[in-house]
Amino acid sequence: MKKKITTEEFEVLENKIWLEFLEKATPIEIHKSLITSNFDGNSLLLNLIKNNPKTDKGTILVAYWMSSPSYFKEFLNREDLLEKSSFSIDGFDFVEEIEKKYCDGFYQGNEITFDPKSDSENYDWTSEYDEGVLVRKIPKIMFEKINGKIEIKEYPKDFDNGLPMKPIDYAQKVYDIFEEYEVE
Repeated sequence: MKKKITTEEFEVLENKIWLEFLEKATPIEIHKSLITSNFDGNSLLLNLIKNNPKTDKGTILVAYWMSSPSYFKEFLNREDLLEKSSFSIDGFDFVEEIEKKYCDGFYQGNEITFDPKSDSENYDWTSEYDEGVLVRKIPKIMFEKINGKIEIKEYPKDFDNGLPMKPIDYAQKVYDIFEEYEVE
């Protein structure tokens, strides 16, 4: 019979695994982690890249565009969003902070190529940008391709839910928690 743990206890165990990985992760590993992560449940990774000036510009642009910035441009400001749709305030804050920091030159890494108009799977993240619906514009710099030395040309198959499987299978360590415990 499995020992029962709360969701909060599970998150503590999971975060330990994430921190172990992130302490040693290279910029390319962080990039792969981001593009293979579940955005709804990975605030640890998202906050790490948002707050780190060494974050690669290509990686932070991925985070920005995957966060649906066009949606947040339908609101005049944070207060307008709170009046109309308070459920996504964390997303609004995340997008706005990245945008400000990016425009101010906060992010210094420049190793990874990323084009928001054609990513590794040829997806155009900017295609949903419709100025007719928006009350604020996305700055032009956020649309610009980053030309780094490294280009990821396909979805990373060596990562699972944001965690690498080799040389250490961090993803399996998370799955092992589910084998050992019943999460309530």
